[in-house]
Order: sequence, then structure tokens, then C-alpha cells
Amino acid sequence: MEPKGKRETSVTALARGLSILQCFDHPGAQLTVSEIARRVGLSQPTAWRLCSTLIEKGFLVKAPGGAALRVGAPAMTLGYAAIQGQDLPALARPYMDQLTAEARVTVSLSLCNGTEMLAVDQTIGSFVVPGQPIGWRASLASSSGGLAVLGILPPDQRRLAIEKIAAQNPAAWPRRKARIDRAAAYYADHDYIIVTDMFDGQYAATAIALIEGSGQNRRYWGLACSGLSTTWNEEALKPVGERLKRIRDLLQPAAAAMSVPAG
Repeated sequence: MEPKGKRETSVTALARGLSILQCFDHPGAQLTVSEIARRVGLSQPTAWRLCSTLIEKGFLVKAPGGAALRVGAPAMTLGYAAIQGQDLPALARPYMDQLTAEARVTVSLSLCNGTEMLAVDQTIGSFVVPGQPIGWRASLASSSGGLAVLGILPPDQRRLAIEKIAAQNPAAWPRRKARIDRAAAYYADHDYIIVTDMFDGQYAATAIALIEGSGQNRRYWGLACSGLSTTWNEEALKPVGERLKRIRDLLQPAAAAMSVPAG
């Protein structure tokens, strides 16, 4: 029988165990129990009990030397099985749907292609910018997703992209440079951007960037939420930006493990 009152929808121990597994966020990661406890905000005895259960089930194993832990085969198998046959848009779509349903914002996923962003997927909220369907292209400096990508590009790639954008439209460059600089500073402080002057101030957006693949073989994506600026001012968009950050933290490990298509 269900207990009276509000039904409990989460299991604390399970949530903590999953948080521990999420600590191993790059290939070959090895962490001591003390490091894990510090990352997830638990006491060391609690962290050790949870790690012991994960070790028992094979999801964690002791690293050579026994002082640290690393991810075991069952956890890697689950991750590998989850991403096989899927691409980044397929992984992102459920989170886009959920964010649109809850916040009523339009969520757009776009791929960096040279100095442009190519719109790949979109979920429609209470407002959508006219003339920007899937397949629409925009300069990195003219889209919120592109501005987010510029904020994380390696310095050499960023400098080359900015030089090309400046050369494409010298008359518009001072305005574009100011927007790029503002977005880069905001990204550095918040891990997402907010832009409130798109299309002559008619709409505002917040965005984060995702990196698909690893090493030299990478692709850069922008995930953005937008709406009418009369409703979505900077303060209203800040909680949405925080939501985007959490989505990025969930998607980025799987995105980094993906193989980027040739060409």
C-alpha cells in the first residue's frame, strides 16, 4: 500500500550511486574514495559503503595498486550499448522535448560548419523565430548556439573563425565583435550565454556548447533556448541557462565517446 501524503519519487541511495559513477567523466579516470566523497558531497564512510556496493556489482573495480577505483566492465558495457546506433541529435532530443514541455521555450540544436551553424533539430515552444526551420544556416556571430561554440573553440580555431567572420562583412564587424566579446565574457562567468539583442532585440536566447568526439576529431554543437524578449529577459533566462548546463553535463560524456563521421 502506498503511504499517505506525497509519494516519494526518488531513491537517495540510487541517486548517490549514480552520482558516484558520473565522477568518472573521462577515459581512464581513477579516483580514491576521498576524492569521490569530496566530488559528490558525502562523508567518506557513506561514500565507501556506496563504492563497496558498486564494486560488489562490478560497476567499479580497484585500479592497479589498490589505492584508487575505476569504472568496471558492466558500467562501460551499458554506456557502449546506449550510444551504439545513435547520434548526438537522437541523444539530445528527449532532453529538448522535456525542456520545451516544462519551460515553453523553443529549443534548437545546431552544428558548427566552418563559420556557420546549421540547424539540425528543433522543438517548438510558445514562440519560434520565423524563417529559421531545420536546415537554416546562420553565422557563428548571429546565432546564440554559434556564440556559445565560439566560447569553447580552441584558441587557434577561434581566431581563424573570427578572422573569416570579420572579412565576410566588414561593415557589420564592429557590432558582431561586440556581441562575440560579450558572449565570451558571459560564458566564462556562467558556463552558458544569454543574448538579448537578436533580430533587433525582438527575441532573446540562452545557449551552451557540446563537443562530439575527442582529440583532433571533434564536432561542435550549440544547444539553445529562445523566446520573445518581452517574456524572456535576462533574469527569466538564467534558470533556463542553468537547466541547459545540467543537460550538457548529462550529454557531454556520451558525446565525447562518439565517433565523428568522416568528412
